[in-house]
Amino acid sequence: MSEPGERPHTQPERRTHVEKTTREQSPTDVSRQTPRPLFTPGDPLPNLEMWVLQRRLGGGGFGEVWLARHERKGEAAVKFCTDATARHKLVTHEKAVVARVMRHCGRHPNVVPLLECNLSGEIPWLMYEFVEGGTLAEALAEWRDLSPPRRLGRTVRTLHAITGALATFHKLDPPLVHRDLKPQNVLMAGNTPRITDFGIGGAAADTGHFAALENGSDLTVRVPTMLQAVGSSKYAPQEQFLGAPPSPQDDVYAIGIIAYQMILADLNAIPSADASSQLRALRIPSELVSLIVKSVALDPVRRPKDASEWEKTLAALMRKKTVSGKKPPPPAPAAVSDNDGTELIEALGDSEISAASVKQTLDLKARGRWYSRPAGQPEAEWQIVATTPGTVRLSAGEVYRFSINSAATEEDVNAIRALAGLTSLRYLNLSYCAGVTDAGLAHLKAFPGLRQLYLRGCNRITDAGLLHLHALSDLLTLELTDCKQLTAGGLAALQTALPKCKILR
Repeated sequence: MSEPGERPHTQPERRTHVEKTTREQSPTDVSRQTPRPLFTPGDPLPNLEMWVLQRRLGGGGFGEVWLARHERKGEAAVKFCTDATARHKLVTHEKAVVARVMRHCGRHPNVVPLLECNLSGEIPWLMYEFVEGGTLAEALAEWRDLSPPRRLGRTVRTLHAITGALATFHKLDPPLVHRDLKPQNVLMAGNTPRITDFGIGGAAADTGHFAALENGSDLTVRVPTMLQAVGSSKYAPQEQFLGAPPSPQDDVYAIGIIAYQMILADLNAIPSADASSQLRALRIPSELVSLIVKSVALDPVRRPKDASEWEKTLAALMRKKTVSGKKPPPPAPAAVSDNDGTELIEALGDSEISAASVKQTLDLKARGRWYSRPAGQPEAEWQIVATTPGTVRLSAGEVYRFSINSAATEEDVNAIRALAGLTSLRYLNLSYCAGVTDAGLAHLKAFPGLRQLYLRGCNRITDAGLLHLHALSDLLTLELTDCKQLTAGGLAALQTALPKCKILR
């Protein structure tokens, strides 16, 4: 397979290469070799020509991954299935599984959604949302320089998001199982982990069991993954290699390995018989140590039945607060009990956990840009995560900012009502938008989380509109520069109603 950046083959070159290879190697060798790229930048996506392939992102035994662009919809990642065996399984066995993935996994903020698919063409493909940023594997390399308590806090928060997603889909009937979970399959959108390739590992059930899925057809739910028959050896339990049907406990095993690696910031680490004592020596909470050891048990009966136990345990750990301004606790005495306290975890406050625990997506029709940054880190840079109109995703531990397009209309401003009640929306910029009116400001009374509001150059608002802002008691900054219809009296009344707000005029 050519490396990224290598000159793509022309059509004649590709044909010559295939003919030559076929002559010189046996059919078995040909079927096992890694194929040359089948596409070039600028090619239309087969059967969906409005999408144009931009560049090759990578590939493997199953085929190739390309970045595709649509003039209106933006970018997406497309996985082409070129392996003959995997293609046969995908088209003949996994079609209904793909339908389930598209139906159930598209709205979870910690799962990369499967947007489109084409299973009828010569080369089947799956289209996923394109996520900027690296993988969890790459993030772990950066975590090595963190102190153990900080690394533990980051591990707990990241794993809580991942296991929350797993628990959601493990509870389906039949469950959706990843079956190839590993750090390389977790993308990091800022500080938000998002699992990719979710669900194509098949649906869990007993051998020979059939399930009537959404399309009404019967499907044997013991289906191997299109991407890899039995997952990555380091993260897959032994029964997976022996042909056992997919089970949520496959993912639980992988989570145990991943958690161990995250704590040590070492992708080569594998829990051994002395893992328990090793983790306790690092002052890891006893409940987390116990969960890791149970999850990597060789006997699946000893493991948690699905990811729910992980999610609940991690949620409890997140509520252990760090007392700011105090020194770390002294070293534990030699005779330490298994139940003794450990290093405190940097955690979200209870109110932020509660507000962020409802994971959802919102359809925002207003033209503009959607940003996020970690909660409790006001010094962090805002990262753009979506251009609207479109879907915006809400994740635990994140706060948000929306900046409207200056050409937005009154209809766009009214569309912001979709964000009403969102306590994690902290920053709203409506500057120079002619669609902002007194009536539009009335919507903002339902935005209790706002801390910064920018209305510079909004010339249609009057003192009557300012009355709606009196309800924003937690507002810290309000810009009203160049709002020419406002009077000194209206501004004075607003300042009295919002004494801790800095009004820029």
